Amino acid sequence: MPDFLQRRRLARILDRAAAQFTETPSPEKGWIATMRLALGMSAEDVALRKGVSRNAIYQAERSEKEGAVSLKQMESIAAAMGGKFVYAIVPDAPIDQLKYQQALRRAKVLSLEEPEFSRWSQDEQQDWIDDMVAQQLQDMPPHFWDPT
Repeated sequence: MPDFLQRRRLARILDRAAAQFTETPSPEKGWIATMRLALGMSAEDVALRKGVSRNAIYQAERSEKEGAVSLKQMESIAAAMGGKFVYAIVPDAPIDQLKYQQALRRAKVLSLEEPEFSRWSQDEQQDWIDDMVAQQLQDMPPHFWDPT
């Protein structure tokens, strides 16, 4: 498990990538066809450069739209067109926000196990939840990401 500083560095990388890719929707025809058409290349042109048949390029375009194309295939077709394939997993929200949301969920579940919690004042309950969230974020216990 990476230490705190390494997790922060990785979080920054993912947050920057998410900001960059959020504004980049997938083209309707898929990336292969879009790049090929933007370059003015026929499927046969790409096929010759890649050393496959024209039908293999059309099949790759169909497979991409269906979500069935391999990463290796995307990479080699991109290279054949003078490009590069970029693959990424980006978070739906900033990493710190995702971690906070999970810590809050865990704190609420843990509050159900706390004797007398329901009898505390709302301020005491909120203080306990806030403290538990902070502790969860600090300690990152082994079961932090278990579904709650």
